[in-house]
Amino acid sequence: MKKFFLNLLLLSMCSALFVACSDDDNDGDVTAVVGLKSFGFYAEDNSALAEDYIVPEITGDMRIAVPANTDISALVARFTTEDGNEVKINGVLQESGVTANDYTYPVDIIVTDTKSNTSKSYVITIVFQSPKIWKKITDFNPTSELAGDFAMKVNPKDNMPYIAYTVDDNGSDKLCVAKWNGSAFENVGAENFSTAVSGGIDIAFDPDGIPYVLYVDKDNGTAATVMKYTGGNWSVVGNPGFSIKANASSGTTLAIDPQTKNPVVVTISNNASAAIARRAPELSYFNGSSWVTAQVFTGRPGVSGTTYAAFVPVATTYGNSVYIAMSNNGAGYSLYKFTNGTIAPVVEGGFLKEGATSNGIKDLSIDIDGNGNVFLCTVDNADTEDGNPRLFKYNLESGQLAIVGGAINNVFESHNFYKVAVDAQNTPFVVYRDYKGLKNSFVINLDNTTKQWSDAFALNTASSERAFVDFNSNNDGFIGVLMEEGNVIELYTYVDVDAD
Repeated sequence: MKKFFLNLLLLSMCSALFVACSDDDNDGDVTAVVGLKSFGFYAEDNSALAEDYIVPEITGDMRIAVPANTDISALVARFTTEDGNEVKINGVLQESGVTANDYTYPVDIIVTDTKSNTSKSYVITIVFQSPKIWKKITDFNPTSELAGDFAMKVNPKDNMPYIAYTVDDNGSDKLCVAKWNGSAFENVGAENFSTAVSGGIDIAFDPDGIPYVLYVDKDNGTAATVMKYTGGNWSVVGNPGFSIKANASSGTTLAIDPQTKNPVVVTISNNASAAIARRAPELSYFNGSSWVTAQVFTGRPGVSGTTYAAFVPVATTYGNSVYIAMSNNGAGYSLYKFTNGTIAPVVEGGFLKEGATSNGIKDLSIDIDGNGNVFLCTVDNADTEDGNPRLFKYNLESGQLAIVGGAINNVFESHNFYKVAVDAQNTPFVVYRDYKGLKNSFVINLDNTTKQWSDAFALNTASSERAFVDFNSNNDGFIGVLMEEGNVIELYTYVDVDAD
């Protein structure tokens, strides 16, 4: 009997050992599932992209086409994998939607199943789509004679360019606004809707797409007047001529407060006996019922007796604030922030290349990209005696200031009308009038690969007076050029080379 139980015990132990061995063998036979299930670059993760670029079906190596001039040196990919997989590039573990990599050259992506240590590799190649060029859409010929003042901006609501311009109305300059509707220009309200204009016009839009215009009102004390377009008509905002007597030749600017949706105006005083010194900047803002005027620029030298004169104020918005830049006579440029009724200095008397002893007082332009980089197009004499324009980039978060692209190769004379705009991929474009040749207009952009200016593209071959550039949220670019002769404003757009 003892022998029987001993044999039974030995048999049980062997059975258990056999089962254990069988389990070990089964673990080695498990087939690993490894690979990418989805892959793409999303605009939400990449400031360099205006839209998403997603691989529709992953069957192997991937080739993704992005717009020409896209900065692909630090793109963030969003991906999913099979369960238990990890992804590495150049030995670095990747986090979907977080890790950035340089895709200037093809990138090897290694996906590994962590349990079986089985791997699968993919090659991601980024290529550029057909390059774009500026192409003329149409000539706009108003029914009345153009009087010389002109501004253009894109409406953020309908993504179309609007032009504000003046015409001769029986000896007085009057304001008109027209918009491009995709196939033709159409009037926005009645023509010649303003009182007599003495210059200084600007146009801006609130977040709902309501147009506002600013001008120096010759019929109301040569001071600022703002009008808006609602209900099919133009009407005065508050009272006309609300500012201290303005000097249109020194510049005016208009922006819409992102928080209140009300207009903010900066003018240069031209009244030596006023509370604000002559050539000093004055900020006015509408509080919903009336204008609050004579707001001084905190920290600026010369509030009651200006140390240096201000010229060509320009404004734009970012976040909850209005940002205002201006030229200082012989003392560089200044940048301010207006938030909740308060003006604060951001940079005072800067934006000059080392070695410069003077700066331009007739031309200045500003735009801000989606990353809080302020692009300021300025002029100084660091490179040539007459002066060269250049583009500065100032980061609002870090305070870092840098020159981008090098000097713009165009000798500065009086008014060159440099205008900068940043597209949806955060690429700055500059349009300017060339004084070295035919006085025609050119456009350049920063090449994101070389970090230098592109070759200048001639928009026309005849003499122009001034030009504006702007982009909409779809990354469609528009340039408007007021020509010197022919009673015409030319409109251009940014299209693929092979587009009709």
